[in-house]
Amino acid sequence: MIERWNRVFRVLTAEPRRQIVVALMEAPPGRELDLPEAANPPYLLRDPEDLYADLVHTHLPMLADGGFVEWASDPLRVWRGPAFEEVETVFAALHASADQIPPQLTQECQRLEEARQGREA
Repeated sequence: MIERWNRVFRVLTAEPRRQIVVALMEAPPGRELDLPEAANPPYLLRDPEDLYADLVHTHLPMLADGGFVEWASDPLRVWRGPAFEEVETVFAALHASADQIPPQLTQECQRLEEARQGREA
């Protein structure tokens, strides 16, 4: 169990991986998402070619090793893996308690900022 928790938190340490998880949460189950678009948030727009290389060589293998996603390379796309609910649960818990998270940790995270503002209204 401890190793599963460690793996979840290791996977969530990079923004492209977090963005993929959030995009998959917002998509209907079973839906495939096109990459690199789904991993390139508007507030952090990266060069698509650089992001593509990082996704293929680093981010997608790390997510797939944990069973959180599955992916294909031609064309590059991603979908939920058999253990996706493990990372989804962490984001859902953060979203549910967004008003208790310090503002500096929710800045530029659209999902948490919206949850925080919704509770403050």
